[in-house]
Amino acid sequence: MTGPPEGGAVLRGAIASLRKRGITGDLDPVALLRPGVMLDAARIHAYAQVCGFGERGGVPLTYPHLLAFPLHMAALLAPSFPFPAIGLVHLENTIVQHAKLDSGDRLDVMAGFGAWITHEKGQAFTVESRIARAGQIVWESASLYLRLGVDAPKGAPYQGLPADELPLATIRRFDLPANLGRRYARVSGDSNPIHTSAIAARMFGFPRPIAHGMWTKAHALAQLLPDEPIEHAEVRVAFKTPAFLPGGACLMVAPDSSPLVFELRDRREQKPHLRGLLKDVRYVDR
Repeated sequence: MTGPPEGGAVLRGAIASLRKRGITGDLDPVALLRPGVMLDAARIHAYAQVCGFGERGGVPLTYPHLLAFPLHMAALLAPSFPFPAIGLVHLENTIVQHAKLDSGDRLDVMAGFGAWITHEKGQAFTVESRIARAGQIVWESASLYLRLGVDAPKGAPYQGLPADELPLATIRRFDLPANLGRRYARVSGDSNPIHTSAIAARMFGFPRPIAHGMWTKAHALAQLLPDEPIEHAEVRVAFKTPAFLPGGACLMVAPDSSPLVFELRDRREQKPHLRGLLKDVRYVDR
């Protein structure tokens, strides 16, 4: 097993990866590991504040993604991975939490590639993460990424979230400040410049910076879940259209749906930024 790159190695590796040829052989079954990572109370507090979680809920459901993210970058920057890391599209993220997490926990964080997936717009694939405490899996996730424009993609066909037409009701409206990308980058370690720099965003075809997809997921869950510690939960989201900074958004739900269907849309309740399903939520001592 190996660990994540450090410091400027991430940026240097991302730039160097632009030379990759994009030939899709088998995905390298590399096993990446960060052993004994502590859940730090100060870092959790800073993350919770940026994403909108309360204090009584303890470790937010999405927080462990930050522990696995350096391993995602290591996998994407590995010489055996065929595509440049720059330009990949984060299509989906699924999280399953199996046990309550507490600040001070020591966790073993593992990640590696899943499978190739055929997508109508190119080649998709998954990066899967597992987090263990004392040898027991307590949290896991799968992130689905897409390389646009790949001819003859490999793998099973992509199965997206169901596009049912349940009526949605707005439960919250909020602003997306101009500095949101920089604030989330500081607490998450995800410093992709399309989220933090107007110049970089324009270089990639966006009129201004866009919110991190994982922030939109976290903020939606912060509004949907009560401020209580979670014993178990499962949430799958599909990232749809960019949420520009500065801007605004509204959180919408399908009342009484099971699993709970929710969407993050623009101020006019028309353009979807995120669509999700939340199910099997259990709280401590309920």
